[in-house]
Amino acid sequence: MLPPSMAAKLYAAPASHPCATVMRALQLKDEPFEVVVYVPALHRLLVRRRFGRRGTVPAIEFSDGTRVTGSRAIVRELERRAPDPPLFPPDGSQDRRRVEEADEWGEQVLQPLTRRIVWRALAGRPGAQRSYLGDTKVVPWTPRPVARAVATPMAAVARRIASSTDPAVRADLLHLPMHLDRADGWIERGILGGERPNAGDLQVGASVALLATLDDLGPLLAGRPVGDLARRWFPGFPGRTPAGALPAEWLP
Repeated sequence: MLPPSMAAKLYAAPASHPCATVMRALQLKDEPFEVVVYVPALHRLLVRRRFGRRGTVPAIEFSDGTRVTGSRAIVRELERRAPDPPLFPPDGSQDRRRVEEADEWGEQVLQPLTRRIVWRALAGRPGAQRSYLGDTKVVPWTPRPVARAVATPMAAVARRIASSTDPAVRADLLHLPMHLDRADGWIERGILGGERPNAGDLQVGASVALLATLDDLGPLLAGRPVGDLARRWFPGFPGRTPAGALPAEWLP
């Protein structure tokens, strides 16, 4: 076991899908790391204070002092530092371009869509927020009675940060089957879902694993290859929001 001074320090939020992507990549690379979990909605301020610039989680500080924010940027830096096992096919190959496309789409499209849907669901079921903490201890520490009292206003703040408006979430849910079909197509063509995960698997799988914590979306995800992919690489994803959190007429 390396001393703490030689381990990377990852700043995260509870049940964050981009943070889960980075944590899984660190584990696959067998890179030692510590995790500091910030309270949701406050994490932007805390990361800015720590890193001296605007940013959000995941944010990482490597043992040599290098600081990187954002799941795709962190995974690429990790790939540069620890090439084996690779999370990307060889440079210049068609396979590389396809994995990069899936990785970018996972971060730019599926990741914010997932965030908007989940925060809208938690606004409808604020009592479910606690389940997403799991065994995590957050910074700053908040007593449970206080955490319960602030759950609803915290969800409102998080929704504003994520632009999780009702029209946006309705549109997200309307288009969600199309997005899942796209991911399933990549698996069918062998771009995702191989024996060893690539960056696209981690980026897409983490978002789907978080979506799967919403009981309202269970029927939509059932039997899909991308659902199997998410369970394979992100088993036991924390949190559960009971059915009825999202209006029934919005569900595809």
